[in-house]
Amino acid sequence: MKTCIILICLVFSSLWSQTGNTISKNDFNFALQSGYLYSRTDNAYFKNRGAWSFETGFVSFYTEKVPRVTNPDWQERLFLQVPFGFEIFPSDNIALQINSDAIAEFPRHPVLHHSIGGNSPRFRTKIKLLDEKPYVPALALTVGVTFSSAKPFNIWTRRHNYDESNGLAGPGTGVADYLLLITASKHLTTRNFIHARCGLLPMGDPTIGDTSLPFMGSSQADEIPYGISLETNVNDHWTLKNEVAGMYGILESTPMAHYSVFRTQATRTLGTIHLTLNVEKGLTRYSDDWVAGMYVKFDFGATPK
Repeated sequence: MKTCIILICLVFSSLWSQTGNTISKNDFNFALQSGYLYSRTDNAYFKNRGAWSFETGFVSFYTEKVPRVTNPDWQERLFLQVPFGFEIFPSDNIALQINSDAIAEFPRHPVLHHSIGGNSPRFRTKIKLLDEKPYVPALALTVGVTFSSAKPFNIWTRRHNYDESNGLAGPGTGVADYLLLITASKHLTTRNFIHARCGLLPMGDPTIGDTSLPFMGSSQADEIPYGISLETNVNDHWTLKNEVAGMYGILESTPMAHYSVFRTQATRTLGTIHLTLNVEKGLTRYSDDWVAGMYVKFDFGATPK
């Protein structure tokens, strides 16, 4: 059953259609366009079978001067996001995660629907590897697929650049981006936890490859998503979390790909509803300067283990 679920997700991704617009590396900020999609952290814990949750909210991303943008009218950037996410636990050892979001970007393009839309859907399967023991952290493996994040998908005119994200199949394929992630979680005390993650994200170089050449590398812009966080349950109603997270490009062909933020979150729990205040500060040149917003999560079904 577990294997079938993973295979269904991967087969579905391979059937997703693609289209594209030409774009060059000189005027495309790869980190700002996709870094925030992969900077949110998770833990290695699981809920009981039958539990599920829905999360939404409102988040704003602000950058005073976007790197490598020379037009002064477009250097200041405000990016607004309304996220949507489901997490389902079909068993005690597996979590299925589905995420997407609606977006609006300013300065606004003269054609309104060129500045608003929604990002491609993201599918993840988190699998338990180890239960936590006195000297061993809980471990989980996450396998994910995102329909090409080379540029945010516009739900009205399909203004994305799928052809410029090479994916795993080689130059110009741009079908999907993939994620492999290891997450570890450990109790430090009864109320204090530490979480860490590291993985690989083969996203494809956001430039057009010369497919006429008989032998050519895939020009992959491989990223390493990383993060470490400290979480404290202050009491039964409040949780505080501080973390550093982001993604780092391991190929020099994409020099703009280091996205990193320091994030502080305060979560108020009201029964099965969780309200999270989120504030972030960019740590690198190619990160958003500031991020602020709120998430609202609704739990259903079984209680946490």
